[in-house]
Order: sequence, then structure tokens, then C-alpha cells
Amino acid sequence: MRVLLICFAVLLASCAERTEVEVAPQNIRPAKIMTIEAEGSDVVHEFTARIEALQTVDLSFEVGGPLAQLPVREGETLEKSTLVAALEPTTFELAVKEAEVQLRLAAQDLNRKRKVLAENGIAKSLVEDARSHYELQRVRLNRARESLADARIYAPFDGAYVSQRYFDQHVNIRPGDPIVRLLDLTRLQVVINIPETLLATVSAEQVVESWVELPFAGDNRFPITYKENRGEAAAVAQTYEVSFLMDNPSEWNVLPGMTATASIHLRGLEEGQLFVPASAVIPAPDGSFSVWVYNPADNSVERRAVTTLTPRANGVPVSAGLSAGEQIVITGASQLQAGMKVRPL
Repeated sequence: MRVLLICFAVLLASCAERTEVEVAPQNIRPAKIMTIEAEGSDVVHEFTARIEALQTVDLSFEVGGPLAQLPVREGETLEKSTLVAALEPTTFELAVKEAEVQLRLAAQDLNRKRKVLAENGIAKSLVEDARSHYELQRVRLNRARESLADARIYAPFDGAYVSQRYFDQHVNIRPGDPIVRLLDLTRLQVVINIPETLLATVSAEQVVESWVELPFAGDNRFPITYKENRGEAAAVAQTYEVSFLMDNPSEWNVLPGMTATASIHLRGLEEGQLFVPASAVIPAPDGSFSVWVYNPADNSVERRAVTTLTPRANGVPVSAGLSAGEQIVITGASQLQAGMKVRPL
């Protein structure tokens, strides 16, 4: 009995010497907090662009025959009216000479019958037939001369860049076969694909400036101007093809097919637009969106529904649900639950 009392006294002393351990609440999570500030609604959109020629022309003959001359080379730039290709002219020259002879004979026959008609020795209808035959031969001569001229093709504009030759010399060419592809590189087209939501909501008055940057041209910016846009969207991406024009820089050899980065600076219609990071927006199954609003008084968070617009380069615009000066959780928002408290990082 005495031994039991001693053990009990030792046990009480050891318990008294222990210090109590504080347990941290398990529902406090660290989170990155951002204060919402009203900012200007100007934004710069960047798109991957491709360079195209101002116009592309496939030259062809309207007549057929052996290809006798093809003096141009791929990669060469031609001046207007430079000879591009020519067919063997012998057949066309002979056709012109034959038509000239036939016309001369028809003219002689018409003059002879007119003299006879003047002496009342021939019916007037025979003279009319001779006149019709003469006119027909004149048409045939003009057609033969046009065919001879069509046996040679020339560059239709200045700065014609020879992109491709489809044939070599001495090949028998049919009418309409493309011989050479020429590109007009005096100006260039910059083609980008714009989402349907942006094309539907942006007006021409909102465009402050637009430019392209080429990967090999350093920090140089090249201004572009709007040309046209395709009226139908791409079937898969639901984007619209929009074309801009730019001057061809003389210090670089910019060719169709090259890529560039096109930037469009837009001025918003409303001032003081609120933007939040995409990581702060929580989607719901019904298509709505919300954010976690932080209350610094008690470190609590509250889930609040917001109305968002089309995402931009500087974040997601919020048109309703938030006010400037409020704080929201921008990292780990998907991990939070109602009633949780957070510790700002």
C-alpha cells in the first residue's frame, strides 16, 4: 500500500511538469490574395500571322504549241512587260500570212463585182455576198494576229516575283496550262485568325494601332492596315480570317509563307474595367463563374458569383459581381470551401 501511494505521487508530479501543446486549426490554408483595382480597358491582342503576297497570278497561254522560250528564273523579280515565255511562232505566223492573202483576194473580188454592178451586169445580192466574205476574212486575219500575240506572255505588273516555273522549254503546252506563278510583293498581306467573340464585339473605332513583328527583324515594328475579312468562320476553330496590308521592308527579304506576330491595340468602350487572373475564376457545371472574396477582418472567404467577358491578354474582364478595392484569392481557389479561413501569403 505504501508503494502504491509513492507511485501515484510520482505520476502526479510528472503530469504537472508537462506543457500543453496548442493545435492549429486545420481549416486555415495559405493563399495568395490580390486587391482588385480599376484599370484602363486598353488591351493589346497578339496573334500568330502568316505573310502572303498582295496578289498571286498563274500566267498561261490562250493558245497551244511547243514552248520555245522561258527566260525567267525562280526567285527573280521582273519589271512590267518583261517577256516571261513564248511559244514556237511559226504556225501562228503562217496563219497570219494565209489570212492576209485570203483578205486580199476577198477585197479584189469585192471591187470587181462592184464595178460590174455599176454597169448593171450583176445582181446586187452577189455584191452583198462578196462584202460579207470580205468582212469574214478580215475577222479571221484579226484572230490570227491575236493568236500570234498570245504566243508570248509578259509580266503584267512591276515587281513581279517569280515564285514557280511549271514547265521547261520544248514541252508541248495546251491552252490554259499554268506556265509561271508570279507574286506581287510591292506590298504584303498579313493574315491572322480572330476568334468570333472578338470579331463580333470590336469595332473599327476601338483600334488604336496595329503592327507586326518579324522573328528575324529584332524589335522593329511594321505598321499594318486593315484590308478585309472572310465572311465565314473556319469549321473547326470557329475563327475568322482577317487580312491586313503592310509595306514590304527593303532591308529584309520577306516572302510569302513566313510567320510573324501581329499585335492589335484596342481601346475599350468603358473606362475603369476590372480584370482578374484566370486562376481566380471558378467555373460551375451550369456555365456560371465565381471567385473567392477575402475578408481581412476575420480571414474568411466568401464565394461570390461574377459576370465575365471575353478573356484578354491582361486577364478576365468582370462586368458584375466585384468592386474596386475588394480582395480575392488568386491561387488555390479550387481548393477552398465555404467557411474556410485563409492566411495571406
